[in-house]
Amino acid sequence: MSEITIARRYAQALHEQAAQGGVLDQVDADIDLISGALADSRELRDFFGSPVISRSKKGSVVKALFGDRLQAVTLTFMGLLVDKRREDVFPAVVSSYRELRDAELGITPVSVRSAYELSEEDRAALMGALKSLTGKEVRLHTRLDASILGGLVIRIGDTVYDGSITNQLATLRERLLGGAHA
Repeated sequence: MSEITIARRYAQALHEQAAQGGVLDQVDADIDLISGALADSRELRDFFGSPVISRSKKGSVVKALFGDRLQAVTLTFMGLLVDKRREDVFPAVVSSYRELRDAELGITPVSVRSAYELSEEDRAALMGALKSLTGKEVRLHTRLDASILGGLVIRIGDTVYDGSITNQLATLRERLLGGAHA
């Protein structure tokens, strides 16, 4: 069974437990916390992905790092993943859970690459424009990419809007070369 399939099943189970307990919003916040911790720490990702480290040690680290910060449903779920030797799929479960909740809440994830950090005004304007474009609430994921030189590259699902200077220069080059051959 693929990691994605496993992650989706675990994410669905977490969602069902959270819904039954009436704690979906708290679990959403927990998922954001776990996601941030995994994104910020390569050591933590490597720790959970390591087959050499014992389950009891991993369980202890989960309790030490998250014990007083997570809702009981989420903490129990993380313990279950460790017990079942599935802690290596933490990042995929987090991603699958977020996709599930976004679909349920009508939120469209959008990734944006920019050469420079976006100001709060730019982010707000961009989110407004994307909301108008998609007709849905938007979850914006930004990433710096100096290789695009300027402008933005926006991905909504399978659609890419490339307004980068790099793309504009490449288009101009093609036009100039195409005109030279005519």
